[in-house]
Amino acid sequence: MKTNIYIIGLLFSFALKAQVTPYEKSGKTKTATYQECVSWYRDFTNTYKEFVLDSMGRGDNGDMIYVCRYADSDPNIESVKMLINNNIHPGEPEGVDASMLLLKELVSDRRWQPILKRVGLTIICQYNVGGTSNRSCCSRANQNGPVEVGFRGNAKNLDLNRDFIKMDSRNAQNFVQFFSDSKFDIMVDNHTSNGADYQYVLTSFVSRPEKLHRNLRGIAQELEKTVSDKLVEKGWPNAPYVQSLKATPDNGIVAFWESGRYATGFAGLHNCIGFTVETHMLKPFAERVEATKAYMEQMMIAAASNSGKIRAAKKEASSRRNGVKKIYPHWELDTLNYGTIDFLGYKSGYKKSKVTGKDRLYYDRSQPLKMTIPYFSHYYPLDSITLPSVYIIPMAWESVIQKLKINGVHMRRVGMDTTMLVKAKYIESYETVSAPYEGHYLHYNIKTRDTLIFRNIRRTDYIIKMNQELAQFIGLALEPESPDSYFAWNEFDGVLMQKEGFSSYVFEDLAEKLLSEDATLEQAFLNKKSRDPEFAANSRAQLDFIYKRSRYYEPTHNLYPIYSLDLK
Repeated sequence: MKTNIYIIGLLFSFALKAQVTPYEKSGKTKTATYQECVSWYRDFTNTYKEFVLDSMGRGDNGDMIYVCRYADSDPNIESVKMLINNNIHPGEPEGVDASMLLLKELVSDRRWQPILKRVGLTIICQYNVGGTSNRSCCSRANQNGPVEVGFRGNAKNLDLNRDFIKMDSRNAQNFVQFFSDSKFDIMVDNHTSNGADYQYVLTSFVSRPEKLHRNLRGIAQELEKTVSDKLVEKGWPNAPYVQSLKATPDNGIVAFWESGRYATGFAGLHNCIGFTVETHMLKPFAERVEATKAYMEQMMIAAASNSGKIRAAKKEASSRRNGVKKIYPHWELDTLNYGTIDFLGYKSGYKKSKVTGKDRLYYDRSQPLKMTIPYFSHYYPLDSITLPSVYIIPMAWESVIQKLKINGVHMRRVGMDTTMLVKAKYIESYETVSAPYEGHYLHYNIKTRDTLIFRNIRRTDYIIKMNQELAQFIGLALEPESPDSYFAWNEFDGVLMQKEGFSSYVFEDLAEKLLSEDATLEQAFLNKKSRDPEFAANSRAQLDFIYKRSRYYEPTHNLYPIYSLDLK
């Protein structure tokens, strides 16, 4: 009997030891390294069998991206699938340590058991594994701890919170596959803020309602308010993420707009409500960890309380009959339509810099202020695109096809060689950033011209019907005007380069013949010369004008190679 008691005591002691986190061992001054994190999760899941440690694949540095999930769900209860993402920016590591503390609480307090039955919890232990291992004291110059942090860029020096649409990293490819297969209802992405100084430890934001299916918008806003109110009750005053309209929050803050390159923007396009936690960089690390843990707790409670409503809305949003008919690529902040919020800030001002001798901004923490400030949270669309019934993607564009498949887009081969009259677009104009942005020369201000043309469609090309759940995602990825389209991210740059041309001295005689045979072309040419002095002074430009309106000019130059059909 004594032997049994002794063994039970040893097992209990081991369990307690396994629960002590690296953060706690350090006196709450350090965040877990990659090795410490993996070791802790292995011990934890070996002790508590209701949790399982899996991998979603490797990051660009070759390390596994580990995922801990609750695996003891009741099949008779339809639970909300909730994902927590940590260390997308390893210099902002509170979520890593807060998630371990959260798990300790979930297994030590029986009151969490009914909540766990209604929330299928999954935690990405450390997403940017390459950046996590690239630790130093000083990569976050404006941040108050921990002792060491990882680096924002991954092993390919990519910011993974700009990579969800383009998927340049192995991390993002594995994440998107995992995310698409799992079909999460809620995602919480843990961060640390940069920017203004204020009293709050905790701020957050939710997927823009404009991105969400109409059935999910109200629930997203309800969850946001419920969690915020409960946090206040628990001693965590909080505010919307602080993006100041001007230099300081006094003149108002702006709701963050996140396109599909960002975590919450991407989640919204998959009918998943995304929440981003932003703890304040200048508050003590331990407070930031506790605030992050408190947020995740309240989100779990709110999700469990609304599980039936959330699941019903998600099913409706995911129904094929509810595929969107239009997309709205460009939005603008409505500065005339705003509300007000109470805000806990500090008195700010300007004084002479001892470094530059110029005026510098400062916040006076000895003068805390409670103020009412404008909150600009409304956007309006600048344009719209009516989606077709079908897209056709030639098999040559394998990279785009694979990205769509990883996202869970349903497509099939055309199945037979044929010639079709299709709707196509020509790229009329675009601008490109002057320096590389996340590995790309990103295009913007893209203008197109629609046309109907006959194209040879091969049996191995792909057809995408738009009566599917991800219609909005597909449209924003494939319509070139969209800011995060695959065209904007340079997937189709090959069509922008003219492959054949002419030698002026050879083409001169042919140009003369073309003008003599085509009165309409000749008149357009003469009109251009008379109205455009620069054109009239440039012989090469004149020949090019004629060449590009002749049968010798390649019809595929600037032809966007994704076609569409409108089926009645």
